[in-house]
Amino acid sequence: MQTIVVIPARGGSKTIPRKNLADLGGRPVIGWAIESALAAKAIGFVARVVVSTDDTEIAETAERLGAELPFMRPDELASDDVSIIPVLMHAADYLDRSGWTPDAILSLQPTAPFVRTESIIRSIKMMQESDCDSVTGMVRIDHGHPYRAYGLGSGGTLMPFVEDGERYLQKQDLPPFFTFSGGLYLRKRSLLKDWCGTDFCLGETRRGIELDAIEGLDIDTPLDLTICRAVASDRRAAAE
Repeated sequence: MQTIVVIPARGGSKTIPRKNLADLGGRPVIGWAIESALAAKAIGFVARVVVSTDDTEIAETAERLGAELPFMRPDELASDDVSIIPVLMHAADYLDRSGWTPDAILSLQPTAPFVRTESIIRSIKMMQESDCDSVTGMVRIDHGHPYRAYGLGSGGTLMPFVEDGERYLQKQDLPPFFTFSGGLYLRKRSLLKDWCGTDFCLGETRRGIELDAIEGLDIDTPLDLTICRAVASDRRAAAE
C-alpha cells in the first residue's frame, strides 16, 4: 500500500500569529510532524511526505527540514473556514496529474506536534490488515465524559444527555469513550474522489487507534503552546 503523508500548514492564524513556525523546543512547530513522518518514510511505511501551504516561509522551512513542496496551496483553500478535505483533494489531484497516485493519504496536523512515528505506522498497518476505509487517531475522554453531559432547559433545568448516566458514581467506573484527536487521519485515496461534502470523509468501515494524552495535545491557543513547550522542555531534559 502506497501511503503519502500530507501536512497542512496555513500561513495565517487568528489565535497565535505564525503558529506553524512558532518555536517549540528549539524547532518550529511544523518540524515535529515532519520529523515523525520522515521517520515512517525511512523504514518504508510512507512513500512521500508533502507539506501543503500557501506561505513561502513555511514552504522554505519545510523543504529545509526534508519535506516535499511540489505545489503551493491556492489562496481559496487557505482561509480558516475551509475544511481539511478540500485541501487533501487538491494535493491528491495534483499528484494524480503528475502521474503518481497513492493508495492512501494520511493527514498529519502540525498543531498536534507529539503524534509519534509509531502511531503513524500503527494506523497504516491497521488499514493494510483490515482493508478499512479510514483510520483515525482517538483520545480517551477523561473530562467532559458523555455520561456527565447535560443540556440546560428553561429556568436552568438540567437535561441529561444519557438518562441513567448518574448510576456511575465514581469516575473510574465510567465506560471508556473516545473522540477524534484531530491530529491523524488516514483515508483511502478513493474516498476523496467520492466525498459528498457533508461528512468527515471517513467511509463506511472506520477504525481508530488510541493515542495517549501527550499525542492528543493540540495547539490552538497561547495556553496550548505554553503547555506543549513545557512538554518539549521535559523531553529535551530527559534526552540529555
